[in-house]
Amino acid sequence: MLRTKIWFVILCMLIGGCTQGRDSPGTAKVVDFELSPDENKVAFSATTPTGNTDIWVVDIDGKNLRKITHKDRSPTNKIARFFRKRKWRNFFKIDVHSPSWTTDGRIVFCEEITRHHAHGINSLALRYWTTKPDGSDKSIKKDTDKISARRPFDPINRAIISDQSGKNKKRIILKDGILWIQDYGKSNLKKLIQ
Repeated sequence: MLRTKIWFVILCMLIGGCTQGRDSPGTAKVVDFELSPDENKVAFSATTPTGNTDIWVVDIDGKNLRKITHKDRSPTNKIARFFRKRKWRNFFKIDVHSPSWTTDGRIVFCEEITRHHAHGINSLALRYWTTKPDGSDKSIKKDTDKISARRPFDPINRAIISDQSGKNKKRIILKDGILWIQDYGKSNLKKLIQ
C-alpha cells in the first residue's frame, strides 16, 4: 500500500513538473555571474525554488530579464526536491551553472548531473552548451567556440565578487547571493534584479 502511494505521489509530481513555473528569480540566491564582452548584458546562475540552479540574462541597467534554462521544470529536479524535503537518499539532480560568454556573444554554460545517496554526492556528467542570449539556438559547445577571457575577480576569499563596465561606467557586485550595481563615483548600491 505504501509503495502504491509513493508511486502515485511521484506520478503527480511528474505531471505537475511539466507545467510552467514562475519566471522571476525573486529572492533566489545568485551563485555566479559574468559580464558580456560588449558590457551590455550580465549572465548569471541562480538557485531556483526547486533547489537547482538555472541561467538568467539581464541588461546591465536591470531591464530585459530572461531565463534561458529551465531545469527547475524538469521531472528529475521535481523528484529531487520531493526526496530532499523528506530527507530521503538516492536521487539525481540537474544543475546548470558557470555562465561564460563567447567572443561572438553566445553564452556557454555547464550542465551537471549529480547523484545524491547515503555516502555523499557524486558528479555523474558534465556537459557544456552554448546558446544565444535570448535562449534560442541551444547546441553542444564546440572546440571552435572561443570563450571571452573576462571573469569576475576577487583575490582573497570570493565573499564579494565584482566586475566593472568602463563603457557603461558601472560596477557589478555579487554579495550574499544578490547582484548589486553601482555607478562610478557613487557610494550607494542598488539591486540589479528587482
